[in-house]
Amino acid sequence: MGDVSDRQVFRSAGAVVLWWAWLVFAVASLVALAASGRGHSSVVTAFLVVAVTGVVYGCAWWPRIVADESGICVLNPLRGHAVPWPAVTNVDLVNAVRVHAAAAPGAARGPVIHSWAVQSSARARLKSEARARHSPRARAVRQAGWPAAYAKLPPQAQEAMERSAAEFVAQQLNERVARERDRRERIASVPASVPDPRPGTGGVQMSWAWAPIGAMVLPMLALIIAVLA
Repeated sequence: MGDVSDRQVFRSAGAVVLWWAWLVFAVASLVALAASGRGHSSVVTAFLVVAVTGVVYGCAWWPRIVADESGICVLNPLRGHAVPWPAVTNVDLVNAVRVHAAAAPGAARGPVIHSWAVQSSARARLKSEARARHSPRARAVRQAGWPAAYAKLPPQAQEAMERSAAEFVAQQLNERVARERDRRERIASVPASVPDPRPGTGGVQMSWAWAPIGAMVLPMLALIIAVLA
């Protein structure tokens, strides 16, 4: 097992709020349905609440990006991709955070894994492009109305405050990629008798996300059966 502090998890804050808000609503609704009666309509409504809960779980709570000692794992509603550090070439943001992997032997280019969890809206992209076009003088004028404490922050902190959440995630992952690349270069410079203490070789591994698939499909089938019964 690696150091837990090496593990970073990135999710959409809005998706997390949506999940917990819906979960509270769903539990309250099921309790109310159980107390009101057990007619056919109550059963159908209960299955509907459970089915929607499965969809919210699979599309809001489950998706995330995990960076740990072995690499970057992108968990989407239907599939997950594990990319070991030696295979990660870059992380960027185009509509969503994307992880670029090295090309396999004989391939023209490597795979690009899109993250469902961390996406960038059109409005956020326009604001980012506008910030990039601003001159230092325009930036200073814009920040003149900000709290005085802002000016006391380091330049890196000021820049981070102006980034969107998706831009911040992409930056954090790219910094992690650079650190892991430097670590591998340092290990390559020592004698071969000293092994790399961390895993992380091979190519991209894809797996089906059976947990969210089951959470979404099974309640939906139960709902259809209840409606037709």
